Amino acid sequence: MGLFDSVAGAMMNKVMGDKGPLAKLAMELFQQYGGLPGILEALKSGGLSEQVDSWVGTGANLNVNAQQIGAALGSSVLAGIAGKLNMSTDELTGKIAEHLPDVVNQLTPNGAVENNPALIMPRLMGMLK
Repeated sequence: MGLFDSVAGAMMNKVMGDKGPLAKLAMELFQQYGGLPGILEALKSGGLSEQVDSWVGTGANLNVNAQQIGAALGSSVLAGIAGKLNMSTDELTGKIAEHLPDVVNQLTPNGAVENNPALIMPRLMGMLK
């Protein structure tokens, strides 16, 4: 982990308190996959289309488990993110499975994915406060 990553992580923890690790996780996923549309496309391509559609839509959210997340996003990508966050891959996939459905649901209030980081990032940070 570089100096910038360490400083950024410390600042995120200070600003976000106990939600700091979740904010860092969200930022890593967004960076790795090119934003919310990229994350959702990777999950759909990994066999989770029905779940993703439920999170984006206005109905009830379908659950997903850590194994499904791991299979859809790929172990090498997740291992890299886990290493940056000082977590095990199992811990990381568990956190993603636990929080991602609600995060996507809240980032898509109109039932559609917006590809506008200027709108999405403030919503995401507001959710994590």
